[in-house]
Amino acid sequence: MRHFQLFLLFLFAVSLQADALSSRLRLLLPGENPPTVNERQFLYQRVSLLFNQLENDKIGRKSTKKKIKKISARLEGDVLKTYDPNAQLADAFRNGRYNDATAALITALVFEKFGVAYEGYVNHWEAYLIADPDHHAAEIYQPGHQKHKPAAETAFRRDYLEVLRATLLEDLPNMSTEEVDKLFNRYYYQPGKKLTFGQLTAFLQFRLAQSAYRAKDYLLTVELLEIALSKEERPAFLVLRKAAELQIKAINRPEVEGDISTLFQQWAEAPNNKYLPAALLQHFDEQQRLLIAESRLGEATELLSDYLSRAPASKTTWSGEMSRLQQYRLLSHHFLNDNISKARRLAEKLYAGNPENERVKYLLGEIVIDQLRRSRSTGQVFINAVETAARDFPFIREQERFADLFLRELAWKVRDIFAEGNGPGGEDALRTFRNSLIDIPINESRNVWTLTAFIAASNYYFRVEDYGRARFYVDEGIKYNGNDEYLLHRRDLLARY
Repeated sequence: MRHFQLFLLFLFAVSLQADALSSRLRLLLPGENPPTVNERQFLYQRVSLLFNQLENDKIGRKSTKKKIKKISARLEGDVLKTYDPNAQLADAFRNGRYNDATAALITALVFEKFGVAYEGYVNHWEAYLIADPDHHAAEIYQPGHQKHKPAAETAFRRDYLEVLRATLLEDLPNMSTEEVDKLFNRYYYQPGKKLTFGQLTAFLQFRLAQSAYRAKDYLLTVELLEIALSKEERPAFLVLRKAAELQIKAINRPEVEGDISTLFQQWAEAPNNKYLPAALLQHFDEQQRLLIAESRLGEATELLSDYLSRAPASKTTWSGEMSRLQQYRLLSHHFLNDNISKARRLAEKLYAGNPENERVKYLLGEIVIDQLRRSRSTGQVFINAVETAARDFPFIREQERFADLFLRELAWKVRDIFAEGNGPGGEDALRTFRNSLIDIPINESRNVWTLTAFIAASNYYFRVEDYGRARFYVDEGIKYNGNDEYLLHRRDLLARY
């Protein structure tokens, strides 16, 4: 029995490590389409191999200072070989191509694995890390980094001012250097403000969007920026998005042009024109996203009121779309800024109005999961809360983090009841667990919960000398964990009884 407990401890430790890497890769590469899933699997394998190589170097036994040095040397020697501004994350492991964003993120993954604290930064045109910020504070740039010259940084800020003039802030007057710096910090990245891992993943999407824009793939630019905006609301993303939309607009040459007042006037004169309300909606969303990104929520509400007051009275459908659009933007804002109670109220309201909206379902599910994880409930109270969430929001069962949480609690319930010697109660709990497997896919990170549940049942029946049932539950566990060495070994042992 002691060997089994030690084995489970080992298995749980491996599972936790795998979950940490899997969660990071999901944050880096969200989505379930086959190319994205394949890319995540490739990265999981290659990053895990990198971890193993570093473990063979006995990195874990070294001081923090030596860890930083050894990790940087290993990455520069084996992974980060050729700088390419267009590189994606997996390119480093395929052919050694990297850029500042991918180098920072790969380094961050390794630092997290080996317990090195870090902070992320974007210094004008380049991302980098500060490792062990409270002690050594080592600056970790991409291998090809060259020291920034003050004149080059000043020129970069001035150039960005021209981008602002061409996109969101058309009426900017001439400015002093101090005013340019202030505007740069507001609409781009503040060089001295640290970034989380999630914000660095958003910067990677921004970097890829910049590459797409240079390649004149403006639709891809907008698509990548929407992914970035789903991770963080940053004015820099909206500036580049506007630039891409202007390029698309120039190519398509729409028939109707004009400022907001002109568009409203034209709409009043031609109420059946389909372009005008769509153009106004786009204008409104551009302005409100910028206000919301800067947390100027009161001004965003006033903007909505202004647009609604100027719309033709008969256009109630359009007005409803405007209001819901702002609610969607506010929901994302509250979610990204950890205002969980406000986000949940909005999400439940939007879900009740449109239960098929996938974005709302995803955010509502994530909010519910966060609240479950943050609650201090334990035991049956926590299990009841998890089961209630699954019943109230059935779609949540399909979300990765909830599936893991839900199966974990159900598996622990099976384990605990059988451990008490309660066979009938254990069977009931196992039946609930088994039914949940119908609509929750099993993958490597969840095999541990099927192992927990069916081994608990098998062990109980072994103790009461019902060896047929003991073998039955090991066989059922193998259906879900076909290559599990412990289950296969257990089956061989039970064949003797």
